Formats: sequence, C-alpha cells, structure tokens
Amino acid sequence: MNRRQFLRYSAAWGASLAFGNIISSCAQAPIKPAIDKSLLQDLQIIDAHSHPNQFHRYRPSRIDETSTLKTIKALGMAASSFAAVGDMEFFSRGYVSSAAFQNTKAQLNWVKDLAKSGKVKLVLKASDVPNSIDPGYLPGAILSIEGGDPLDGNPTRANEFYRFGVRIITLVHYRNNELGDIMAKWGNLDPGPRNNGLTQAGRKVVERMQDLGMVVDVAHAHPITLKQIAEMSYNPLLDSHTSLCFVEDSARCHRFRTWKDMELVAQTGGVVCTWPFAYKRGNSARKTFSDWAREILEMKKRLGMDHVGLGTDGGGNIPTLIEGYRDVRDLAQLVAAMKEIGLSSEDIKAYMGGNFFRVLQKCIG
Repeated sequence: MNRRQFLRYSAAWGASLAFGNIISSCAQAPIKPAIDKSLLQDLQIIDAHSHPNQFHRYRPSRIDETSTLKTIKALGMAASSFAAVGDMEFFSRGYVSSAAFQNTKAQLNWVKDLAKSGKVKLVLKASDVPNSIDPGYLPGAILSIEGGDPLDGNPTRANEFYRFGVRIITLVHYRNNELGDIMAKWGNLDPGPRNNGLTQAGRKVVERMQDLGMVVDVAHAHPITLKQIAEMSYNPLLDSHTSLCFVEDSARCHRFRTWKDMELVAQTGGVVCTWPFAYKRGNSARKTFSDWAREILEMKKRLGMDHVGLGTDGGGNIPTLIEGYRDVRDLAQLVAAMKEIGLSSEDIKAYMGGNFFRVLQKCIG
C-alpha cells in the first residue's frame, strides 16, 4: 500500500468513524463526568505507549477511542507515544500488502502531517515535552514503532528511522522477527520459529539505537530476549505496556510480567509501565481503579517508585478495560485511587510521567 492509498483509506475510515460516533451517541447518549482538574494539578502526564486515533489501522475491525487527540487535550496530557505498528502486514493477515518498511513510514507520516498542520508537536528531545499546559498548548507526539520488523535486522535502518524522527522502537510485537522472540502469539497467528532469544542482528540494533539516542522498548519481548537485552544495555530500558503477572511462571503470563522480568528492567534504571487492562484469574483480579492503584503500590515496594510508569496502549484494542475506564480522561480516577491508598503527590507525579521523562532525558537527550 502506497502513501496515496494509505491516505485514502485513512480518510474513508475517518468518515466512517465520525458517522459511527453519531450513531453511538444517539443510541447510548453516554454522560461523561467532568474531570476534577484539581486531581491533575502540576502533573506532567506522558503516555509511554499509545496509538492515538487508532491511526495505525486503515479499516479497524473494532473502533477504539480510548486515546484520541481530543481526549488527550481534554485531559491536559503533555505528550504521548504515537506508535506505528511495524508488523502490520503479518498482524492484518495480509490485508496490508506493502512491505513493513514502507507501510510503517506511511503510518508515521500521518503523525508528521498532524505536526505540520499545527495539531501536535514532534518530540525529538526530552525538552520538547511541554512543561505546562495552557489552553493553546500542542500535545507532544513521540514517534514510535511497535515491532522492529521494518528494520529487517539491519541496524542502518535504525539510523534512517532516527532521522525520520522516531525515538522509541519496540523490538518485537507479534512475530518472532529478525531481532528476537515474543512473549505470546496473537490469536491463531503463527509467530514463526523461535530464535532462542535476542539474535545477533538484534544485538547490533540495540547497540545502534542506544548510540543514536533512541529508547529500546522491551514490551512483548520473551523473558529470555528481555534478559539478554538487559544484560547488554547501558541505557535505561522501557517496558511500555504491561501488568504484574498473577503467577511466577512466565509461561503462563501471556502479556504480563513476573517480578523477575520487571526487576531486570529496573536494574537498567528503566521503567515498567502499566495499562488499564482488566482481568480475573482464579483468586487474582485486576478490575477496578483501586486494583490498578494497589498494583502500583506493590511495584513501588518491590522495584522502587522510580521504575513504575504509565503506558495505556490507547487505540490498541485492549480486550477488557478497568471498570469505568473509557478513555484517557479517566486517568483522573486512577489519580484519585492512588491518593486514596496513600501514594504521595511525588509518587503520582513519578508514575504519571516523571519516570518516563527521566528515561527520555537519558536516552534521547
């Protein structure tokens, strides 16, 4: 799919989304509670992983409006990752027929066009993230790639994406690619043969990314792949969207992390970011804002507050959401729950963006 086709599909999807919104509004007429702005005072909120406006999908099978430019601005979010999906050809089961490199650039160009039209501000350095929010502010957009497939195992591709403005790459997504192995497959898609961890090409890409000034995101990485990345990294790592696993057996954790895995990220000085994913497994439940807040408290006790952050995966079609979470504006409810269980204002600032901002400062300058 070339850029012209991409834009045509995007326009068609945007029109259908708008029409769908009208129908939904008429049918359900949901009432959105007002945001308690006092809860968000002095917070620099940065989302480490998101797909705002679901821009990565040409014809999404299920509309996900948990992160949009409108809600980002309504919340007063300082910046968000805008993650293009690097394995879209694989993930779409062949609907997207263009090569990963061209397709990923087409997705990223959508974000760059937003910047050209004055709707977002590209974040190329940490200092580009807005410090304060006023009525006319532009949210920061951090160009990201979820799935290193468009690199084709070639570290010089990292150079090209860096020049293009990309500052975060999630090395693997739903395919065991040229860089390493994944945690869990998607549906009935065959992820391909395993590499027994990080490949030699993966090692070179990690080295090149850190030399250039890019954040290495280990989300979706198999525990062996994660361990090998952590052992060779000299900059903080990011695990951009996950939760604490309810057991210590990583083979049963799907997309959740064991304490052992989280500790590997923390030992690099990095940050493990949690999302509004809800689940119930046996006696373990993560279904409410209070559950989410208690998880953050446990992570603080085990990892240290410096190593916990926010990554909503908005636009990524999370299967089941925390009760009452409809979009990023509901992060105000998470802040309230964090306060209620005794997390301090400094803890909340660290979680909502401060820790991730520190990683950006260290990695991208």
